[in-house]
Amino acid sequence: MQIEIFSKFEAMIEKAVTYFIDLANVSIQSHDAFFVALSGGNTPKPLYRALAAPQNQTRIAWDRVHLFWGDERNVPADHPESNYKMVKENLIDQVPIPPKNVHRVSTELDFWEAAEHYERKMRRVFSGDWPEFDLILLGMGDDGHTASLFPYSSGVNEEKRWFIANFAPRKDSWRLTLTKNAINSARNIIVLVQGHTKASMLRDVFAGSYDPISKPIQLISPINGEMIWLLDQAAGQELPSESKS
Repeated sequence: MQIEIFSKFEAMIEKAVTYFIDLANVSIQSHDAFFVALSGGNTPKPLYRALAAPQNQTRIAWDRVHLFWGDERNVPADHPESNYKMVKENLIDQVPIPPKNVHRVSTELDFWEAAEHYERKMRRVFSGDWPEFDLILLGMGDDGHTASLFPYSSGVNEEKRWFIANFAPRKDSWRLTLTKNAINSARNIIVLVQGHTKASMLRDVFAGSYDPISKPIQLISPINGEMIWLLDQAAGQELPSESKS
């Protein structure tokens, strides 16, 4: 595990762009494709915009990129809260990626059916016991959740499924999400965290007790892959020095 802290958020995004492009090119050279699961929320939005910038988008063979979503809200694809809609507006519509390479969650279905449908879709792409994404992008909420694995939700205990409908007790809503085992099977995981509201939770995640039921981000530890945390200064301000590497 590696932790990098940046004095400016813009520098953090610039580093994320570099990692994304490098991993894309290495993956395409290795197996002629780049399979990535994207994160929603406000933090990665500037990353998607930066990847779509002319100077960056030409550095990736987009016809070899396959986009998936690590989690999704149970809303229509054109809803303002849709993770797909956010990525579409900031990245997909700006780059030459074939529509068949964009694998969105079918949220027009009932949420249970949508989860099963998306897992079947992934199983047609990945032949192993678990999906082996080249990169999964994650965030972390100030409650310690990641993807849509929320504190005290039943989804944190799922051991067999790849993708599930998960009820978030504190939000009183259903979400759709990759499971911990599916995430931990990735070749690379990058966690983007921004803002002072995340500082105390980050300290507790790294220096506090191991309690993944209340801090689901602690469930994430790739089996054979690499995990990098990219933090801005505000988010990382309370981390003990021994946690940083």
